[in-house]
Amino acid sequence: MQVLASEHYFFDAWREDNGECFLEVLCGTVAIYTIKIKLTPEEIAAFERDPSTLRSLADAVSYSPSSFLDRRV
Repeated sequence: MQVLASEHYFFDAWREDNGECFLEVLCGTVAIYTIKIKLTPEEIAAFERDPSTLRSLADAVSYSPSSFLDRRV
């Protein structure tokens, strides 16, 4: 496993040995939970061009976790 990016108490992103990439985001206010999604090839390519795109994606997940429930793993 290779850590791609991490921000304490916000998100972690990593690449598994098989090449799959995941993003896990801390969500909630009163109740805290995480949303873990598999990154798409487009998201991985965007991250490789500009690493700040991962934080933007984490912001989107944190702001509207229900929008990402269909991608939850």
